[in-house]
Amino acid sequence: MNDNTLMNIVKLVVGLIIAGLVIKVVLALLGGLFYVAFRFGIPLIIAILVVRWLSERSTNRRRNY
Repeated sequence: MNDNTLMNIVKLVVGLIIAGLVIKVVLALLGGLFYVAFRFGIPLIIAILVVRWLSERSTNRRRNY
């Protein structure tokens, strides 16, 4: 009975360690994706919006001859 309890405790500890490592890897991947999104995505979106805004202003001008 003692060996079974000890084995269950060891399995629980190993399972918790593996689960912690998996969670750490998943959170690191998500953090990396957020970093890329904020580092490159937001400035790219702002640049696209500014170009569209400026190009719409120039095409909507009325030409008075």
